[in-house]
Amino acid sequence: MSFLINVNLVFLTYVASYLLAFLMRVLVTRAVGADGLGLYTLFLLAVSLAAAVLGLGLNVSTIYHIGKRTFGLRDIVSNSQAVVLASLVVSGVLVGLTALTFGDRLDREGVPYWLFVFAVPLFVNFNILTAILQGANRFLAMNLMILVRPLAVVILLVAGMAAGGLDLRGILVFWTISSFLTMAVGLVLVGLRHLHLPTALRPRWPVLKEQVRFGLQGQVGNLLQLLNYRLDSFLVLAFVNTAGVGLYAVGVAVTESVWFVANAVAVVLLPRLTHAEPEVAARLTPVVCRNTLLVSLAAATGVGVLSPILVKPIFGAEFGPSVTAVYWLLPGTVALAGTKIVASYIFSQGKPLINSYVTLATLGATVVFDLALIPPFGVPGAAAASSIAYSLSLVLSLAVYSRMSGRGAWEAVLVQGSDLRMYLEAARTLRARYAFQGEPSGLSGPGPSPGV
Repeated sequence: MSFLINVNLVFLTYVASYLLAFLMRVLVTRAVGADGLGLYTLFLLAVSLAAAVLGLGLNVSTIYHIGKRTFGLRDIVSNSQAVVLASLVVSGVLVGLTALTFGDRLDREGVPYWLFVFAVPLFVNFNILTAILQGANRFLAMNLMILVRPLAVVILLVAGMAAGGLDLRGILVFWTISSFLTMAVGLVLVGLRHLHLPTALRPRWPVLKEQVRFGLQGQVGNLLQLLNYRLDSFLVLAFVNTAGVGLYAVGVAVTESVWFVANAVAVVLLPRLTHAEPEVAARLTPVVCRNTLLVSLAAATGVGVLSPILVKPIFGAEFGPSVTAVYWLLPGTVALAGTKIVASYIFSQGKPLINSYVTLATLGATVVFDLALIPPFGVPGAAAASSIAYSLSLVLSLAVYSRMSGRGAWEAVLVQGSDLRMYLEAARTLRARYAFQGEPSGLSGPGPSPGV
């Protein structure tokens, strides 16, 4: 019951976060058009990639070490802030080099690249602090932190538009301010008592070494996965133009709504599998995977039906071609929903490097199919290439799961009679509870709590 409650809490948070991010994207699109959206997307992508590298995998190792209770929370929190400070220094150096090399061109484009200095360490800290809350099973606090940034950005964007309009510079400044607010809230939620400033300035090296050693194994996979998600945006820029990046970004934003359930389940499942005995984790994984695939398939069908109706009215007529990208992305999006569940099992068994190998193979397929399909087909070619690569990722992950667990791969894909009986039983239970709540209080006694 606690697992399902947490899944629902995270699911609702992701839905709210997605809706806020979707609204934010609409506001940005209306303010700066397809070209501006393309530059905005590329800036945030550069920040994400830099944060994935400079974070040294501490967000990955944090979940594992908290789950296994190998280090104290004070050491984990304080060492992580040392890494954040180091990323601030490196980001400053990178911006200095960029100013010397491309500064004039970026200034002409209106890109405030100097914000990179602050955006990267803020993003590094966001990843680490949310991982600390996730590893500690503090999902309510984690959900609150996740919602702070998109809510703050939307409020600032609306205020900016009401005050006389927005440009790309103002939009990215608002994003950075919101990231700072998110970091402050995150530190408070984690607990400032766990932050030891002397350790943040002079980290405990034996602990940090182990954090980085384990974290890099998993972070390599995360970085490669991020490239899987976003490398095609750079290739679309190379073979099409910035407007093409904007069109593709809308297609990606629409299809990623399919991951609401998969992301929520994976977030809650990961610490549970890490705590569990190997045979329990192996038995639970296929049940969760096949049902997540089923729900994701239903969601993808809904997205496919609604996209031609809603994309143009929401984003504008120039984004009509994004609907074709949505259709090509959906099959792979469903497949990757299953990969997220299986990858959680592999990680929980202390084998994050295997996920990295799977992701590396998937990235190779992404590059090959992007180069083959983007030049002749443009944005739809990039979408089709992503679907092929995402499907390969699921196949490889299932093969690894089968070998590690000794169970069949099809068990994690095909819905079984027990699943259907579970849905029927859940429906009967809900109906009985609603009927129970509807009885007069003097006859029925106390009803179930609101969280049930």
